[in-house]
Amino acid sequence: MRTWLIHFWEYLRNSYWLIPVIMLVTAIALSYGLLEADTRINLSRLDGFGWLVFTSSDGALAVLSTIAASTFAAATLTFSVTMVTLSLTSSQFGPRLLRNFLRDPVNQFVFGAFIATFVYCLLIMRGMVVADKQIPSISISLALVFVLSDSIIFIGFIHHLTWSIRIERIAFEIGQEFIEAIHRFLPQPYAENERPSRVPSLPKDTATVIRSEAFGYVQAINDSTLLALAENEEITIELLFKPGHYVLPGAPIANIWPYVHLKDHITSSVRASFLLGKEPSGEQDLEFTIRQLVQIAARALSPGINDPFTAMTCIDYLAAGLAVIATRQLPEFQIRNETGRLLLVKSQISFQSLLEACFIGIRQMCSNNPPVVIYLLETFAQLASLTQRKADREALARIARLTFDSTRDQGLLDYDEQAIKQRLERIQQILKLSEKTTS
Repeated sequence: MRTWLIHFWEYLRNSYWLIPVIMLVTAIALSYGLLEADTRINLSRLDGFGWLVFTSSDGALAVLSTIAASTFAAATLTFSVTMVTLSLTSSQFGPRLLRNFLRDPVNQFVFGAFIATFVYCLLIMRGMVVADKQIPSISISLALVFVLSDSIIFIGFIHHLTWSIRIERIAFEIGQEFIEAIHRFLPQPYAENERPSRVPSLPKDTATVIRSEAFGYVQAINDSTLLALAENEEITIELLFKPGHYVLPGAPIANIWPYVHLKDHITSSVRASFLLGKEPSGEQDLEFTIRQLVQIAARALSPGINDPFTAMTCIDYLAAGLAVIATRQLPEFQIRNETGRLLLVKSQISFQSLLEACFIGIRQMCSNNPPVVIYLLETFAQLASLTQRKADREALARIARLTFDSTRDQGLLDYDEQAIKQRLERIQQILKLSEKTTS
């Protein structure tokens, strides 16, 4: 149940309509509440509030009509500006970034403020007509407050929009989300007595295979349901997919031991534990934000754009996340019960897999771009000084060597080749020193 609630909350956060709808409902409730208050409170009889009283019903209607028209026009302009910005940004940095702009609470709040003010004024005007042009001074005064606030909000919105499309800001927000996800998935700091997990030797030929009836991206997996099922049925479940992967119809999604003739409730429970959707989601996928930064770097390295500095910015934030991972304890992917019986085997999260997800694609695309190759190797050198596990150092040494080898036969100048070789040797020296320090 908790998995579905988290997924539903993630869906609400990624939707553009949540905050505007809340503000719209609030404006409707506020309009009816203040109209009722106007029928009970006479401002002209209260000391110090006489200046808020409207004496002309036609003038009051004109004010409300002007506010309603202007705020609706501003809402239309705001939406149009946002869509144009999204179009330009997605073509420049990739369509995956649309999610970041849609879930931006500032954009949602600004659009909701204008729509709420528009609807509020319409309802107050309707209340005046129903009450035979009785002037609701309190309600009209609040409408004036709303339009003044909306003017300030619109100025702030333009500043926020122009600031939010800068690549430094985009990369920072994605990098921050990456680090937050790391702390969520890897909450424990690295312990020197951490033992590397080994993949259990489960006999594949005796497994019962469960296949998917649907297709789509794995957005979440309900581990608690699978653990309860494995405990109650005395079985072991191995998951063949992890969040972020795409499942084809009929594809094997899980293996079950011991080999038994499956009951319908086991098959249906395992299938229902996989939440499939039309697009990936970051709620259980640590590589979700990695792919966003890699996509920006890939577009920047394309011949049509050729912007190595944007690629370097993405490399910085990818490395920042890996630096945090190097100091965190890797999660156990084999879950056992209190007696030690193996219940669930999930996909393993390792420094090597995340390192490859971050830099394999960038390495392949920058092989003929010496500035990016040099910057990438210098980043590996910084990461090498932070590694504490032997497997992490081996992974860094491997990808550094692959980066160096990919530059061969690229027709680079001797000076550039020598500079790249010096960076590789520097990484190898740091890794050797780090190994002596931790051993």
